[in-house]
Amino acid sequence: MKTESGIPYPASIACYLCGGDSPLTREVRPVPIGARTVVVEDEFYRCPRCDEVVYLGSMADETSRRATAVVRAEDGLLVPDAIVALREKYGLTQAGLERLIGAGEKTVVRWERGTVAQNQTADTLLRVLDAHPDVVAQLAKERGVELRKRAPARRTRASRRTTAAPAKESRAKAAG
Repeated sequence: MKTESGIPYPASIACYLCGGDSPLTREVRPVPIGARTVVVEDEFYRCPRCDEVVYLGSMADETSRRATAVVRAEDGLLVPDAIVALREKYGLTQAGLERLIGAGEKTVVRWERGTVAQNQTADTLLRVLDAHPDVVAQLAKERGVELRKRAPARRTRASRRTTAAPAKESRAKAAG
C-alpha cells in the first residue's frame, strides 16, 4: 500500500505507546461497519509488544472503502460510480443532490468516495430518481435546487455495472 502521494508506507514504525517496533501488517480480519461486521483484508501497523494497532495516512479510509464495498455487494446497493453518474445526469453538485433528497451535509461525498454505504431507503430513492426525471424536477422545484442539463457521458464497460455484486455471481454471469 502507498501513501496518498504515492510513496510506499514504511516497513515498520515505532509504537507511540511503548516504543516497540511495529511492523506493517496485512491480514484478513473482521471490521465493524455501521451496525455490522464484515471481513476484509486490512493493512495497519501492530506492535507485538503491547498489541496497539495504528493506521497512518489513508490506511483507515482504504479499510473503510473495502468494508463498504462488501456491504454494497451483500445488499445489492448502487456503487459509487453509479451515484456519481446519477448526480451528473441531472447536473447536480454533491451539495445539490443532498438538498434534493434531504440528506445531511457531506453524505453524498462519503457515498461517492466509497467510505460509507447508503442505506436501502436512500438506495431505493436514488434508483427512483434515476428512472423518473419528472420526480427529480418536482423535488428540485420544491427545494430550490438548480438542475443543469448535461449531454450524456459515454459509459465505459466498468461504469455499466451499477450495483455491487459478489465476485462469484459476477464471474458466473460473465461465463453464462
